[in-house]
Amino acid sequence: MTPVSELISVRHTDLYIGGSWRPASDAQRIEVQDPATGEVIATVASASVQDALTAVDAASQAFPPWASRPPRERSEILREAFQLMLRDREKLAELMVRENGKTLTEARGEVTYAAEFFRWFSEEAVRNIGSVRSARRWLPGAPSC
Repeated sequence: MTPVSELISVRHTDLYIGGSWRPASDAQRIEVQDPATGEVIATVASASVQDALTAVDAASQAFPPWASRPPRERSEILREAFQLMLRDREKLAELMVRENGKTLTEARGEVTYAAEFFRWFSEEAVRNIGSVRSARRWLPGAPSC
């Protein structure tokens, strides 16, 4: 396995909110330990409630520009996220092994599973059918949808 220091040395361990990395608003951090050895492999920002609210506000502000992009462009961005996850599957799986003790086989499966969501939604992005559907439970005597 790759030394964990190599895997996380170029990665940020702060919060990514509104297009930039920042420490937690209360400066709190969490130690991440390898459960097999007890070794602290990283410290990461511990988001506060205020950080969560700031992230929600940033996401709300980012939505209109994202929604105005053509469906094909959004699709390609999501597809690239899928491809990047598959490209780095081994590194991501190894981090999962070191962070929570999963087997490498299970961690690889989880990375692939997560990546598939990006592929699925990349394909859905171009299916802009222009309608909204509601799932309603049918009740006797209720008007139909």
